[in-house]
Amino acid sequence: MVNVGDHIRCPECSRMARVVWVSKDGKTAGIQCPASHRQLSRPNSKLGSTARPRSKTDRNMVFLMEIK
Repeated sequence: MVNVGDHIRCPECSRMARVVWVSKDGKTAGIQCPASHRQLSRPNSKLGSTARPRSKTDRNMVFLMEIK
């Protein structure tokens, strides 16, 4: 079982990250990574412009992930 404050691998970059939130059922956790990550890219649209603004990077981003 994962608890708040535990250190586990980031799902995006495999660096050590910290658990900052755990759901009540214990199946989902919020993982905060100290590395810089790009924000999620927008999906490609068949309608509209193909020009997309570049996404910015953020530090200490929190990822929600399923706990096994």
